Amino acid sequence: MGKAEYLEAVREALEELRKRGEKEVVLVHHNDADGLSSAAVLQVALSRAGFEVLRIPLERVHPPINRRIHDLHAGTPIIYVDLGARAAPMIAEVNGRRSLTLIVDHHLAEETDDPAVFNLSTELFGLSGEREISAATAAWLVARVLDEVNRDLAYLGVVGAIGDSHERGGKLVGENRGALEEAAARGHVEVEERDGRESYRLVKFGEPIDLKPFAKALTTLGAAGYAMGGPDIAVRTLLEGPSGEFEGKLRELEALKRERFELMVERLRSGGLRKTTYIQWFSVGDGFAPMGVKMVGEFCMEIRDMDFVDPDKYIAGFQDMPTEIPGLGRFEWDLVKISMRVPGPLEERIVRKEMPGLAWLLPEAAKRVGGSIDACHDYAAASLIPRGREEELVAAMDELVEGRVS
Repeated sequence: MGKAEYLEAVREALEELRKRGEKEVVLVHHNDADGLSSAAVLQVALSRAGFEVLRIPLERVHPPINRRIHDLHAGTPIIYVDLGARAAPMIAEVNGRRSLTLIVDHHLAEETDDPAVFNLSTELFGLSGEREISAATAAWLVARVLDEVNRDLAYLGVVGAIGDSHERGGKLVGENRGALEEAAARGHVEVEERDGRESYRLVKFGEPIDLKPFAKALTTLGAAGYAMGGPDIAVRTLLEGPSGEFEGKLRELEALKRERFELMVERLRSGGLRKTTYIQWFSVGDGFAPMGVKMVGEFCMEIRDMDFVDPDKYIAGFQDMPTEIPGLGRFEWDLVKISMRVPGPLEERIVRKEMPGLAWLLPEAAKRVGGSIDACHDYAAASLIPRGREEELVAAMDELVEGRVS
């Protein structure tokens, strides 16, 4: 299995989409830099192909959320990008064969034999979503199968790859490299090499933009500004370049984020970080509102190498899941989101296979407490679980790690 087989599966899915004759498509996408870049790729490619695109940014897949999407848009093709691969059986169940559904993803996946659901996660075809291919690069491959004119969207694959830290080994590799080479040849991206490591600048819109802080800014817009129009501004910025609207919203959100993060750091320094054998964890409650629940993961990443954090323990943060989802309405639930990251030294141990990665650990533990699972990497993972089962989840993770390392 490899790229050729992936492209063939994409061709089959797109042929089915064409056969249906529908002119509308619902595009459901994650709200971080990679998910936003993926959405930008497919929004342009589908629009060029004559489709009217309704875009729905989403923080998490979860059965009630996905059921509402498929109820509201029954019969209309639905495309998920940068999320959904591991939840394919659940998506098939809530869909009930009403809508042709494509899942364009790069996360670990579960297959389904439902003919209405095409799971196009690169992981099912031997293309690693950890470093080799971002969701945005996968979306770029899909866009090229749709029409080769979409090769010009390669720069978005690069933005997504940087957003997901795929250059952590020093440079982009695999299919991300292919997107980079195409974008560089078109004069959209510049590459600088120093001491064996590369850095990347977006030059498509004129003045060079350092891609690392740019990708971080996109995630701030999509995540901190999830309920405040941030994802729409981010996608416009990706397609049209930075604007006054982009700069103004970013300043507003960064100020809010800095204020809330500084308060939480002080709380953790004062004893708010609880520690078990293998896990260090905390809860922000609703302290990050009105920012989206992805912010607890961003916070975990920000503190992962601070001096009060144990370098050998997994980091877990809990944030209250709001009952109002932008564009989808109110839900009756009592949930918390858990986000996990790993300190630098522990990441190195995971790379060496001395410790289990989060892509295995969190899903296995979440199953024990009724959690929902989807997009997880070895170094970053998340789930939704019922409120009140946080300590039970942490205990389950301790037990699972102990079973692996003992």
